[in-house]
Amino acid sequence: MAGTKESPRQKMINLMYLVFIAMLALNMSKEVLTAFGQITEQVEENNAALIDRIETFEETIEKNYNSEGQQDVWAEKKWAKDIISEVTLNFVTHLNSLPDPNPPKKDVKGRGEILDYEVMDKSSWYDKKFFLNSAADAKLTEDGEAFVNNVRDFKENFDEVIDSLLLSDQNNLDYKKLKEEIDQVFNPDDQIIDSEGIKRNWMELFHGYPEVTTNTRLAMMKSNALSFKAQLLSFMIGGQYKVNATLANFDAYVVSDRNAYFPGSKFQGKIILGKKSKDLKPKSVKINDIDVDPNQSLDSEGAIILDFPVGRVGTNKIQGTVFFEEKGEIIPIEVDSEYDVISKPNSASVEVVGRNTLFRNHNNEVLISVPGIASNDIGLSTVDNNAKITNNGNGQYTIRPEQGQKIDLIINGEFSTGDKFTDKKEFFIRRPPEPTVFFNGKEAGKMAKRTIQNAAVSAIYPPAYGISQKVTITSFKVKIGARTFECSGNRLSQQAKNYLQRAPVGFDITIKDILYAGITSGTKISGPSITIN
Repeated sequence: MAGTKESPRQKMINLMYLVFIAMLALNMSKEVLTAFGQITEQVEENNAALIDRIETFEETIEKNYNSEGQQDVWAEKKWAKDIISEVTLNFVTHLNSLPDPNPPKKDVKGRGEILDYEVMDKSSWYDKKFFLNSAADAKLTEDGEAFVNNVRDFKENFDEVIDSLLLSDQNNLDYKKLKEEIDQVFNPDDQIIDSEGIKRNWMELFHGYPEVTTNTRLAMMKSNALSFKAQLLSFMIGGQYKVNATLANFDAYVVSDRNAYFPGSKFQGKIILGKKSKDLKPKSVKINDIDVDPNQSLDSEGAIILDFPVGRVGTNKIQGTVFFEEKGEIIPIEVDSEYDVISKPNSASVEVVGRNTLFRNHNNEVLISVPGIASNDIGLSTVDNNAKITNNGNGQYTIRPEQGQKIDLIINGEFSTGDKFTDKKEFFIRRPPEPTVFFNGKEAGKMAKRTIQNAAVSAIYPPAYGISQKVTITSFKVKIGARTFECSGNRLSQQAKNYLQRAPVGFDITIKDILYAGITSGTKISGPSITIN
């Protein structure tokens, strides 16, 4: 069997993988939440199909190992198959244990009870599961440590098996490339560089995201793990098959350029007969009741090239027979495989980081993705050109509206089939909100005099709005009992501190008339209320 390159399907999954983990929107629309859930379901269905393919590969290795006189030839392959099966099973089992065992559900007329993705917009499940104090930079919980260790163990154990195979096949480029891909996809020791150029730990990518998006990411991690296993088994079979007895012992495998197609595109792939050889030529080929000319379809590696319209949406079969002539006898080799055709998307996903509106005169971070189109091939513009748009790469844009109440974003792109894509999304333009003011990190409560004396007034914009702009406090007033004092900066004046020393326990302290500057500037009339403890 010839070694396969990374399929377009896998590339698409990896692209979606990067886009999804970048989507920080805590107030995503119901449609987007449902879309994530449906994507997770589709990935899990593809995973099931991938498991079936893996079982075929495993049966092939077992069959050859148990064949008379083949134990020595296939012993290493069987050992590698057994180890990889155990390693992958342990990893997939751990990933399956991470989501909420009791996810929210709803009753739908005609369908019964289904998962309610529309309410899975909070990040609390995974924040609490993986992080102490639910903070991204906090230490990991036991579950968080176990998750990191499982990812690391999967990569290291997989690498050890490949290293062992390379000892007897040092020039196998398929093994080497597969190892590189695994190290890139599964490396929890990597640091991530965010849009501001700040290095962050890999686990921070699992903090603060809606539960439904993290479920999608875990499903894709399973897909990657199963795909790597399938590729390794495929490489082992392809490297070992030899024409050393009779062609009747051969099996035919269909290797497609991708695992799913859009309607109207063409199926493109190969039928591999276990040997890269231009001398292995079939006498005739019949696929899906259509005769394929072996003289025109055979490539230099002995693979039979397939190229035909993909057909209807759903799972489609590739069935037929490859006929060889050996010593005057016609040897048939059956072909039996399948592929998926999925509906082409007609809507782009456009999310403002943290909210569903754009703030006027503010650099709003926006993330755009279209399944099936690389982020670098997506274009963004506006109808009225009433905003400045900056392309930051990987589907990330900065939009700064300067006027108006609404804005239409126009998204354009092109599928690999050459089909054009366009979509329009409407967003409201609003004035940014007032910040929330804190005193010693609190909006209310009791404090000791010493704590009050050393405390500072601070402010942030509500996290739900996704505004990272720092807020500066330039002055405020503090009312202690019946007296009010003016304070410069963000701390109590010396006069206020002196009066505080004489104030009895139980006195109320109120922060008011706070002058602030952030993405907006102004005075907030009321602030924190504290009682002397």
